[in-house]
Amino acid sequence: MSPDRALDALVDPRIHALRVSESDGQQSRGVSWPLAYNEGMQSTQLTIDTARRRLVDLNEAVAAFCAPLGDGLVNVFAPHATVGLALIEVGAGSEPDLEAALERLLPRDERYVHHHGSPGHGADHLLPALLSPSVTIPVLDGRPALGIWQHVVLVDLNRDNPTRQVRLSFVGG
Repeated sequence: MSPDRALDALVDPRIHALRVSESDGQQSRGVSWPLAYNEGMQSTQLTIDTARRRLVDLNEAVAAFCAPLGDGLVNVFAPHATVGLALIEVGAGSEPDLEAALERLLPRDERYVHHHGSPGHGADHLLPALLSPSVTIPVLDGRPALGIWQHVVLVDLNRDNPTRQVRLSFVGG
């Protein structure tokens, strides 16, 4: 993956443990546990930097994760209260069009009851009501069965937290 993609992904299925941060609201601590490699599901987590981009194309990471896994379903899940996932065409102007549409639907101002954080942060908390934080895609012969122009894109309009986690989970079929 090229460094300009702002994507730091851990997608090597040969890795048997992950180190992630866990917060209990008072403190943050590192926790390690084995990946869920069992007969039912395989899973890994991506760490994504959204500081420079509001939309991040996840297709390469999803494809790399699925490549050795055969047929089944891959679920892409962003466990955050202010992000969503979209299946859209990229590279032909759809990204700025989506950003502009979301800015029209969710203006960044003080109209929101939920108003901690940066101005307009209440809009960030409404985004997952419009764009789901998860998407499930069929996988055939180790390849996500997306349409020719479809890309899995993380959408993050929240400027307060640029580090995001995305969980990839595969169930064989």
